[in-house]
Amino acid sequence: MSAQSMTQPVVKIEHIKKYRGGKLVLDDVSLSVRAGEVVVLLGASGAGKTSLLRTINQLDPIDSGNIEVGGPMVGYRKTKSGRLIPVENRELKLQRREIGFVFQHFNLFPHMTVLENIWHAPVRVRRQDRASSIQEARDLLAQVGLSDKADAHPNNLSGGQQQRVAIARALAMHPTVMLFDEPTSALDPEMTREVLEVMKSLARKNMSMIIVTHEMAFAREAADRIVVMDAGRIIESGSPQQVFDNPVQERTREFFAKTMD
Repeated sequence: MSAQSMTQPVVKIEHIKKYRGGKLVLDDVSLSVRAGEVVVLLGASGAGKTSLLRTINQLDPIDSGNIEVGGPMVGYRKTKSGRLIPVENRELKLQRREIGFVFQHFNLFPHMTVLENIWHAPVRVRRQDRASSIQEARDLLAQVGLSDKADAHPNNLSGGQQQRVAIARALAMHPTVMLFDEPTSALDPEMTREVLEVMKSLARKNMSMIIVTHEMAFAREAADRIVVMDAGRIIESGSPQQVFDNPVQERTREFFAKTMD
């Protein structure tokens, strides 16, 4: 990847606000993510981290602001007066193809084999060639260390293995950016290590990622930038060394005091 392309934002979030039940859960949030950059979102429960992720692919619609992925605005178009108009569902589905999302829970299709879970969407949604999609699915399984599980069904896998399949499934769509929402929260320590190693390998391959996690050691090692949220706002942003070793905000220091031994 060229130096110029590495500086180009693949995700641009500008002044978004999001209300839920009359409460402001995202308050004037702006964030840009460059191609190949790994951004880790930290903050206490309820800080707005997951809400921010879910607005990027419009699982949670925004009330104002602008979100762009790979250039186009996601989920809306603006009128000349600046009012947001939702795009048709068909167009939103096309936009979501550029955004890989790995959830806390794996959401695999239980009636499909592991291999089918991975190649199904590229063939059905992207209209890719079936044979080449199956081969790519096998390559992705090798990448996440599960070549021997191609014919297994999800309920015969451990939680860590299912999450690695979910990552491979998201990668099969060739997304512009990968979003991870606490992907290890439901896993025991050994399975957590398996999943984090896959995510580290993606970081080394310059995959653009936004990650919500409470794994502080992973955040320090894998992130290019740490973003700390509190009460629906970004309160601090910088390199892992800056944020972990010399946080500026008292609220950040309080958060680390509670979460790090």
